[in-house]
Amino acid sequence: MILMYHKVDLIAPTMWWVTPRALRRQLRELDGREFVHLDDYDSPSTQVVLTFDDAYENVARHAVPALRRAAVPFEVFVIGGRIGAWNDDDASEPLTRFMSLGHLDRVVEAGGRLQWHSRTHRDLPTLDDAELATELTVQPRLRERYAAPHFTWLSYPSGAHDARVVKAARERFGGAVSVIEGRPDDRWQLNRVTVEEGTSFATPYRSAQEVGA
Repeated sequence: MILMYHKVDLIAPTMWWVTPRALRRQLRELDGREFVHLDDYDSPSTQVVLTFDDAYENVARHAVPALRRAAVPFEVFVIGGRIGAWNDDDASEPLTRFMSLGHLDRVVEAGGRLQWHSRTHRDLPTLDDAELATELTVQPRLRERYAAPHFTWLSYPSGAHDARVVKAARERFGGAVSVIEGRPDDRWQLNRVTVEEGTSFATPYRSAQEVGA
């Protein structure tokens, strides 16, 4: 089971936020499963991967210390062109900031891995080949600062992908994740579970991958 988080802060104003208390509760409820990095994920029924899309500063502030204390591996998907910027292009969400390079360093120091979420979070299937290549190319400064296993996985922005986008991802990354439009048997289209404040794993949870959706 691959879990998808976005923002972690003291309040949860929309479905894309969870509080630190909810995150800690969810980790306790998943006790008994093996937490792994994406590179080591091969058993949806027994393993859990924590992923955080967009690399928001509040994740570094509220989630990373808890994950470090618990020695839980995790993945943070970075929008390369928005490092240190504000999410002021999304009027539907409260204003918040993306991680700076210092925050990304903190993720790495805590045992997390940095992965790619495109250059500017555009709708990849709508782009021409040159634009797609630009979106999927990790900037050299990030490649140099964070060597493999960082930036070896891709998260499709909003989960959107088609055969052409998947082909381009295969040429550049070791795997890729979607949301619910992927396939459980394809390493470049793996589905994820969207986690919200009220999401509970207290009862046996079967992901879309486990039921073969």
